[in-house]
Amino acid sequence: MCDYRILNTDRPVKKTEKIVMLSRENFNRLGTENYMKVLSTDRRQTLGMSKSYYYYILEDLKRMGLVEDNAIAFKAVLPFIPRESSLDLDVGILYTSNNHLIFIDMGSDKYSCSACPVYAGCVFGLRRVATAMKIKIGGVGNDEESRKERVPSRLWNSLVKGIFAKSIVRLEAIPVGGT
Repeated sequence: MCDYRILNTDRPVKKTEKIVMLSRENFNRLGTENYMKVLSTDRRQTLGMSKSYYYYILEDLKRMGLVEDNAIAFKAVLPFIPRESSLDLDVGILYTSNNHLIFIDMGSDKYSCSACPVYAGCVFGLRRVATAMKIKIGGVGNDEESRKERVPSRLWNSLVKGIFAKSIVRLEAIPVGGT
């Protein structure tokens, strides 16, 4: 099961390869409609939210390291779950691609592959992110068998692990404290 969305963004996107790791709590907040709206546009007046709430969310996005100089400042965001003696990589990703934000949260129960209304978009996003990140994940068809076998779900999991493995060599710090 998952939650998949692709959004257009008119907020500038910095040319960066930065991979941000966020706690599951912050990733869940990032996936809410209001956070996605603020992340995707720098035109507060078009969002229909109060000025104070818009700037509260914008400051939170800056604190998470996602917005710098009014621009999106990451290539991908991966969630993790802090445990007592470890950090567990969770299955989700927010990815920037040109003027799009591609969001998938495999921990959500919104859609199931077998009856997914956004299956074609999901497969498109999967291929787009894998190609851009130069990660081989295998093929996925648009047929009933692929849906029934939850192939996209498994490939998204593989992609997230691949991005993490590729970026861990550049890891400097993972902010854990505070909300």
